Amino acid sequence: MIPPPPSNRARYESFGGIISSTDSEPPFLAWVDQDFMREMGHAESPKWSEPNPKAHLSAPTEVHFSVTNKCSAGCKSCYMNSSKSFPEELSTSEMKKHMDTLREMGVFHVALGGGEAFERLDFEEIVDHMNSIGLVPNLTTNAQNIGPHELRIIAKMGQVNVSLDGVGDRYGVNGRQGSFLRAEAALVAMKKIQKRVGINCVVSGKSYPYMAEVIEFADQLGLNEVEFLRFKPQGRGKAHYLEHALTQEMMRDFYPTLLRIRAPFSVPIKIDCSFVPALVYHNPPREELEKLAVTGCDAGNLLLAVKSDGRFSGCSFVSNSEPISEIRERWDSSTHLNGFRDLVAQAPEPCRSCDYLSICRTGCRAVALHLAGDFSAADPECPKVFDHARSK
Repeated sequence: MIPPPPSNRARYESFGGIISSTDSEPPFLAWVDQDFMREMGHAESPKWSEPNPKAHLSAPTEVHFSVTNKCSAGCKSCYMNSSKSFPEELSTSEMKKHMDTLREMGVFHVALGGGEAFERLDFEEIVDHMNSIGLVPNLTTNAQNIGPHELRIIAKMGQVNVSLDGVGDRYGVNGRQGSFLRAEAALVAMKKIQKRVGINCVVSGKSYPYMAEVIEFADQLGLNEVEFLRFKPQGRGKAHYLEHALTQEMMRDFYPTLLRIRAPFSVPIKIDCSFVPALVYHNPPREELEKLAVTGCDAGNLLLAVKSDGRFSGCSFVSNSEPISEIRERWDSSTHLNGFRDLVAQAPEPCRSCDYLSICRTGCRAVALHLAGDFSAADPECPKVFDHARSK
C-alpha cells in the first residue's frame, strides 16, 4: 500500500530516521536520531532494536532513472551513449510499477533523464504518476526543444537542470550538439513557471577555463544552482577521455579556483561526488565537511541508478546487469552494490592512511575502472593518489 503524498515525509532507519521537506526553501533531507523521531510523534520502529543493524541505509534516498536512451542530439561525449531507444525499454505500466516500488521502499527523489526524457512520448504520464504517489520528480534536459507541452511538464518538477557546458560560442566545448540560444531561451521560459531551475555543467580539460562564465550566466538569469560534474570515461565519453580529462594542475587548483570565481556571484554552487578528491586535497576541516554532509561516492547507499531497459547499478557511470524488478530482494545482497559499500573497508594505500577516507571513499569508480582497470583501485586522478604513485 503506497502511503499518501504529504509534502513532508519521514523514513525510519536504525539510527532514527530521515526527514524530507519539500515545502521549505530550499528543500532538504535531514538525518535525525531516535529521540527526534519520537518528539515528532513517530511510533517506535523495529529497526531501532535490531541487534546487528546494517551499515548502509534501508533504501537509497535518490534514484537516477534514465527513462529512455533515445536522444536526437548525438553529443560526442555522451556518457550514456544515447541515440536510439533500447529495444527493450520499460513500458509505461512497468515504469509506474517500478516508481511504486521505489516509493514504497522510502525513496524521496527520482532524477529523471535519458537520453532526452522529452523524447519519450509518455513522459508526462510517468511524471503525473510520480507526483500522485508522493515521489518527487527532478529532471535533467538538454532543453533543445522546449515548447508549451514541455513547459507544462517542467512546472510539475521538483527541480529542473539544463545541461550546459559553456556560454555562447563555447556551448559545444565538450562536443555537445545543439544551440546555446535555444538552451538560453528555454532557461528564461522555465524560470517563469518553475522556481527551481539550474545548470549541470560538465567540467573537462576543455571547459575548465570557462567555469566562471557559466556561473555569471546562471547568476544573471537568477537560477537557483550550478552543479559542476567531472567528465567521466563512460559511453561515447570513454573514447574521447584522454582529450577531455582534467590535468593534475586542474585537479589541484579546482577548489581554490571555484572559491575565487564564485565570490562575485550569489547563485549557489554544487559539485558532484567525483570532485571530492580535489576538495580534500586542500585538507579542509573535517568537521565542516561532515556538518555540510559532503561525501564522495555513496552509490549503493544514498544513490541508485536505473537504465531505461530496467537494469540497476550503483551509479550511472558503472554498469550492472541486475533488474530493477528485483531491487527489494537485491538491495542488501547485491554483490555489485556491496562492492561500493565495501570501498572504505577495502581501501588501498594511500587512501587507507588518508584522514578523509570515510568522506572521500576512494574517489570515482568510473575513473578507477578506466585508468587502473580495477573497481577497488584508488582514483588515479586524485592528487594525493597521483603523488603517492610517483613516490614509489
